[in-house]
Amino acid sequence: MNRAQRRRLKKKNKGNEKLAQKISTFSHRPDACSACEAAFDPKSKEHALTWRVVVYENPTRVSLFCPTCINKTKEIIDEQKQTND
Repeated sequence: MNRAQRRRLKKKNKGNEKLAQKISTFSHRPDACSACEAAFDPKSKEHALTWRVVVYENPTRVSLFCPTCINKTKEIIDEQKQTND
């Protein structure tokens, strides 16, 4: 194995470690929306596709948001942008 191959392998393994870290923090996902406490169904495909997971690294914290709260947040951000312009 030459030097270039070892470097590629090292980069690949480092990427896998980061992915494994992200996946392990996902197990700390709450069972309800972090804003409105709406129940999250982990077996629902619709919930899996529409709900958002936010992971904070330091300190490690996982938040879960429903589509309703996401839309409300977007509306508030848009209003703030309009008032600042």
